[in-house]
Amino acid sequence: MARSTSTSATELGVTQTPESELPIWKTWPGNDRFYCDGRCMTGPSPMNLVGTCLIVIVPSILFNVLVTPDVADATHVVVLAVGISWPVWCLFNLLKTGTTEPGIVRRRPKPTPTFDGRVRPRYKSVAVPTTGLPRGNPGGCTAGTGGSGNSNSNNTDAEDGSGETQKQVTVKWNDTINQYQPPRAHHCSANDDCVDKFDHHCPWVGTTIGRRNYRAFIFFVFGTTLLCVYVAFVCGYQVKLSYDKLPSSNKSRALRAIAGAPAAMIILVLAFLGFWFVFVLSVFHTYLICTNQTTYENFRDGYSAAENPWNKGCFGNCFEVFCAPQQRSRFAFTKPAGQQPCDVDEARETEVELGKREKRRVERDERRRKEIGDGDLEMGETTSGTTGTSPNKNKTETESGTKKEKDSSRNKKEGKPSSSKAGGALKALATKTKTSVDEVTIQMDDDDPSDDGYEGDRDRTPKV
Repeated sequence: MARSTSTSATELGVTQTPESELPIWKTWPGNDRFYCDGRCMTGPSPMNLVGTCLIVIVPSILFNVLVTPDVADATHVVVLAVGISWPVWCLFNLLKTGTTEPGIVRRRPKPTPTFDGRVRPRYKSVAVPTTGLPRGNPGGCTAGTGGSGNSNSNNTDAEDGSGETQKQVTVKWNDTINQYQPPRAHHCSANDDCVDKFDHHCPWVGTTIGRRNYRAFIFFVFGTTLLCVYVAFVCGYQVKLSYDKLPSSNKSRALRAIAGAPAAMIILVLAFLGFWFVFVLSVFHTYLICTNQTTYENFRDGYSAAENPWNKGCFGNCFEVFCAPQQRSRFAFTKPAGQQPCDVDEARETEVELGKREKRRVERDERRRKEIGDGDLEMGETTSGTTGTSPNKNKTETESGTKKEKDSSRNKKEGKPSSSKAGGALKALATKTKTSVDEVTIQMDDDDPSDDGYEGDRDRTPKV
């Protein structure tokens, strides 16, 4: 029988690093691609990003080589400076969009089954704070339709005790990350990641657009729109320069001018076609920004701007997209799993849970305080009633004492023994039987081990 030639890593003297000590980009469960030892990350289609970069680079080079110099000589050198710097800025935002982690939600271990065997609900409602803007037309924006993806508003307003208005939204359980998705998050099937504030998966960039790369994406779309306008204007100006150089008596002067600047006409046509694509995209995302929606929310759900729990008004929505601090990534791809940053979702859930517990504690203390106050009030009323009837009681006791004195004097006259003499006879009888009243009481207490201080239902027969 032939001997197997395969050898294990241990036989070769190679020590395998435990998976828990490897950088997480080497064991990443999603479809994302990593380069430069995890320092660069792209989506599952990096060649799409390369193709889009070429679409920007090639026309820009032709434009700055064949068109811009003539126009700059006829006008100003600023035309050439803008023609070089503007495409570079657009290319920078494109690369930043495609290589930025979009806001992936961390995956958690599979939860243990519940003790009672109940199935975890697929959806649940959570409260999200709003800006406290009045209902109707917040921030002066026109009402539109939109949604919150997996965070559907239930039109329920509440206050958390601090005066801050809250709305209930619905979140969905995600079996991939083993937790409820954060509000506005959605699982992208292309990247196989749950992305916070999911907007859409862009095939031109090759990755998902989410919370952390949406700003760069918007800068790229708006910048490309303006670049197309600028390129078309400069190319048209070069055709005009060619037209002015021809004699006015020349027939078909316009056709000859176009023939004198062929590169400008080709680039002008490309810029015109590209403009309509990015222009429509810019208008649509301008509407989304002003109403604080995402593409996924707008296409899936629909509610007015007054019902949108994320709407902060036009100015507040624009500030959030363009000026608000960028959220840090939940991952350090070059470090192992044990050295990852704090889980912001878990910290947020813990903070919410602590807030709920504190709220319940305050409500419980308030309820107890109210009950104690009501008890003191009832006790005070009882004491007041007793005090009010004290004169009658004193009168009754006085009448009873007078009656006893009369009975005692009558018994003396008739020769009957008084109650005091009867008591003396009973005492003598107790002495004769060697048992005193105290001994009877002590013996009765000692024989009953279940004594708890209450003698209402106890057999009071003396035990001799």
